[in-house]
Amino acid sequence: MQMIKLITGASFVRAGVAFSVRRSPYNSPSILGAKYETVLLTRCFATVGSKEIIEEDDEMHRKHYAITGVGQRSKVTCNTNTNHTLEADVPKKMGGGDEAPQPVEHLLAALVGCTQATAVYVGRMMKPRLIIEKIDFNIDAYRDERGALSLPITELPTIPARLQSVSGSVAVHFQNGVEVSEEQLRILGQQTEARCPVANMMHSSGCIMDIQWKNGADIH
Repeated sequence: MQMIKLITGASFVRAGVAFSVRRSPYNSPSILGAKYETVLLTRCFATVGSKEIIEEDDEMHRKHYAITGVGQRSKVTCNTNTNHTLEADVPKKMGGGDEAPQPVEHLLAALVGCTQATAVYVGRMMKPRLIIEKIDFNIDAYRDERGALSLPITELPTIPARLQSVSGSVAVHFQNGVEVSEEQLRILGQQTEARCPVANMMHSSGCIMDIQWKNGADIH
């Protein structure tokens, strides 16, 4: 079975070259990060200095997003400038109405959707071209609730509220059952994670991304 495992942590990026560093866990008693240390295998391009790059670049390369929202109690309804509506809520046990997906679930859905679109593009640009028929995603994420709920509310939490770990599998099915080498699958996964805007943002936050890229033809 072809399976490529991409684990990302932290690095310094200069001119598109990633220099691996070991990342120590957040200085907190986090249940996830206390003994976790990872070595960077791949890293998103242009994380360091991206603000300066954007400011210096031509306006035509900037992609703009806009959203408006109205919130009532725990639920919010958002409208995008592309004429779509999104709703978010939290479960009843968290004081919400459980009428829509949680915000973090939206984040994971954004990761899946962005990965799908980016992988299709990367596959088309590869030589030889890889045409993706479908991708099966299985994603889990964890965070430490103390980052959001710690008291007193006037003091900043000592534990990060962000997601600390995202793991799972991405099984890629190629059109007409074309044979794909391990190296082609590695490039597809690496370049997709590097070019996906949502994955780039999550990498940069310090979240540990542990995603296994698999060839769907090998899964029975």
